[in-house]
Amino acid sequence: MKVIQFVPALVWVLACGCATHDVNPTKPKTTVGYVDFYTDSNLNLSWRVKRAEEQNGDMVEAFLEYSPLKGNILRLAVPAGTNLFEVWFMNKLTTGPQPVLVSVANAKITPVRVALNPAGAGTVRTELYEYRTTRRGVRQVARNVSGDQQALEINLAAALPQDYRPKEQMPYFSPPAK
Repeated sequence: MKVIQFVPALVWVLACGCATHDVNPTKPKTTVGYVDFYTDSNLNLSWRVKRAEEQNGDMVEAFLEYSPLKGNILRLAVPAGTNLFEVWFMNKLTTGPQPVLVSVANAKITPVRVALNPAGAGTVRTELYEYRTTRRGVRQVARNVSGDQQALEINLAAALPQDYRPKEQMPYFSPPAK
């Protein structure tokens, strides 16, 4: 019975993601700056971004979402100063997380262009879990699926801070696919 109560809670946690949310206020807060991680087009990416803590330098989740982000811009609110980020994607085969130093100013936006370049190929093994009915009840079964996938290298380029504008008014904005 405890397992049945645990499963909905686990599903809720995974669906919500972790850390801060993608933000887009109409007016900026004066106590934080903003970082726009953007791609040239909408690639349906599941972002994972970590930021180094000021006190000890440990990398902590700044954004994690398993379902793909709608649109091509991920905007995070962060403290002003120089911030170290690591960017990675949960739904793409990459060469690993890439670090980038970003200069952030209060009430301004710092754009960071994210480019994905081919870097070879690899095999991806995915485990799919499903529930099947048996004579004794229901049990979980794992099914393995393998396939070749293009490996991608993440390249990050941070620009200088600029005046705040909502995402839709940024020159690199690309509307989400319908």
